[in-house]
Amino acid sequence: MKEDAENLAENKLIILYLLSNASCTLTNLQILRLLYDFEGFNYYYFQHLLSDLVEKKYVMSYKQEEEWLYEITPTGKEILALTENMLPGITKHKLDVITKELLQKVRNESTVTAEYIPESDNEYITKCKISEAHKTLFSLNIYCASQDQAKVIAENWKNHASEIYPQIIEMLTKSNS
Repeated sequence: MKEDAENLAENKLIILYLLSNASCTLTNLQILRLLYDFEGFNYYYFQHLLSDLVEKKYVMSYKQEEEWLYEITPTGKEILALTENMLPGITKHKLDVITKELLQKVRNESTVTAEYIPESDNEYITKCKISEAHKTLFSLNIYCASQDQAKVIAENWKNHASEIYPQIIEMLTKSNS
């Protein structure tokens, strides 16, 4: 029983250590992805630990543009500073190595999303978006007269945003003189 409590405490410290070193907000999925290499972390166990840390106000969570973001709080930093020596040096080293490369990817990660939402029987709004580091770079809402049209636009955006986006920017910034 004591070993389970120590393991639970260590895994919470691992999450706090990760968030402290991240120096940016992370999504639930990004944190989980960073912790996949640690034995004992699975989705449900991780969710339980993260919820407990949020409940104790060691980690702050907030929703931004339909995505939950997490960051360590000042209280969480204090707790980490007081208990960080409980984490084995090899664990800290492994976390530092794993997070360095992956956090760089997270910071530079672009996300392309598209969804269509019914407004009425024959009217849809297709929402196309490009985000980077949890900030919207580009957003476009398009009125569609049918579900098929909305679906085609959403799929084309998801599959070809890297080609469509520069064309839109070029057309918007081109001088007509």
